[in-house]
Amino acid sequence: MDTTINYKTNEVNAHLHNLLDTLIKKYEPNDYVYGRLTNYMEKLLPVALENAALIYKQRDERKKQLTTDKDEFTNRFLQKNNYFYSSQSELFLHYDGLHFKIYNEDDIQHQILTTITSEQNLMDWKHKTNNNILKRIREKTPLSAIPESATIQFVLNALCATFFATRNQAKYFLTIIGDTITSKLVPAGTNVHMSNTMNTYIIPPLFKELLREISNQSYAFFGISTILNNIKFKFYDHNYKDSRLVPFNNNKLKKLVLPTVLGKNMIDLLCVASHYSQRYGSADAFLQTCPDEKLVEHALFLNKNSTEQIVSKFGDRTITVLPGAKITSKNMIFLWKNYLGRQNIPNIIFYSSLKNILKERYKYDEDTDSYLDITSTYLPLVAKFIKFWDTTIIYEGHESDSELEVDELLALFKQYNNGKQNSVYLTESLLLDLIHHFYPDTMIMENKFIQQAKCTLWDKRTDVLNSLELFKLKCGEQEEDLPKSLTDAYEFYTTGKNSINMSKRYFERTALEVLNQHMDMDGLILTSWWLSC
Repeated sequence: MDTTINYKTNEVNAHLHNLLDTLIKKYEPNDYVYGRLTNYMEKLLPVALENAALIYKQRDERKKQLTTDKDEFTNRFLQKNNYFYSSQSELFLHYDGLHFKIYNEDDIQHQILTTITSEQNLMDWKHKTNNNILKRIREKTPLSAIPESATIQFVLNALCATFFATRNQAKYFLTIIGDTITSKLVPAGTNVHMSNTMNTYIIPPLFKELLREISNQSYAFFGISTILNNIKFKFYDHNYKDSRLVPFNNNKLKKLVLPTVLGKNMIDLLCVASHYSQRYGSADAFLQTCPDEKLVEHALFLNKNSTEQIVSKFGDRTITVLPGAKITSKNMIFLWKNYLGRQNIPNIIFYSSLKNILKERYKYDEDTDSYLDITSTYLPLVAKFIKFWDTTIIYEGHESDSELEVDELLALFKQYNNGKQNSVYLTESLLLDLIHHFYPDTMIMENKFIQQAKCTLWDKRTDVLNSLELFKLKCGEQEEDLPKSLTDAYEFYTTGKNSINMSKRYFERTALEVLNQHMDMDGLILTSWWLSC
């Protein structure tokens, strides 16, 4: 390398000597021009070159200083202002320490240029510095940011409020989402999170709205379309070793609606998910360090158990040996489904396969399709409920507005049994399982309202009408002339000696049928309704 440089230097020197020799030869006969050449060489050229060297040095020092100032200003600006960029959506984002928000590029440029103007030292490189900062911001994805504790707590609290019973459950879910995100952040061919790439995560269908929003926004903002690739809402003959269960808030009566505050700040969730994946390494790695043994055991339930082991656990916890007793296949399927529900486990075995395993474990009679010499503590309750339903529940038809709520049905079942509880307590969740299994055609709205059905033990409509008459008499006796509302009528009803109090929703709906012509424009009951009695 040094030889090349010397060669080029010598070549240039020779060229300069040749130019000078040419000029000397050319003007040597001319005393005047030759004298001028001599004067240029001796006096003018050295001064001109000295000035050129000085100017060059000053410009170089100025350039170095501007470069230093630009770099220092850029780093200070970026550290002070958390701006990010999404190349997929071509949107700038600002992180205020709590939320990531879409930000206008013009506002960023205005802030940069205003700051430069106030500091003065980069005025010559004003636009160059502005462009450099915007370039640096475009290289920053929010998915690589480390969220503040306030952001992490916001996301965890939003998830735990609706979807998860514990914060560790929410963290595990976020790490699963983050594994998909972070796989898009590394160079192609890099072996990252390979322990999770083949895992299948089984999550309840109640999460569909949340996951759909996560998928939509991850694609819209970051071009990631693989969020749901490894997430399934049903188990369908997946490999147990590669399957993971996602624990959740097991409240079957609660409709899991995406919280508005989370929908508006979905970028926060995606960034926290990405952070957790990078922090723990992978969802499986998170489980290795998680102190919540119940969560780890549930998540790895399929990974650590075979089909036979799971059925064996079911039998140990549900089935009791009793000579002469029997369990029909239909009842056995209910017991199996109920066991899975209590364990927050999806249906993981085809019924035909389950039946074959049970046949090997218990005596089976083909003629009655029953398992012999066994029973279950749940079956007396099942039998009582079926008898209760068959003898007291009446379907009213499609035109009926009859309605029973689940908690009302529980109270009626207790009355039917003279207030006695079975050895296995009937919960609202178990009651719904019984209806879904033995009476699958029953219409149930929001896992709470049993439609077009009434119970012969309780005439809800008559209770409303009787209460309205008593309320009318009370108002008339007191000669009150202040308008009343349906809420007043319902409060009067609840103070009565009712064995079961119906919901305000049904009471007001039925009361309106009677009072519709006695209501004013503000929805208040006219005093003429009771003063005329």
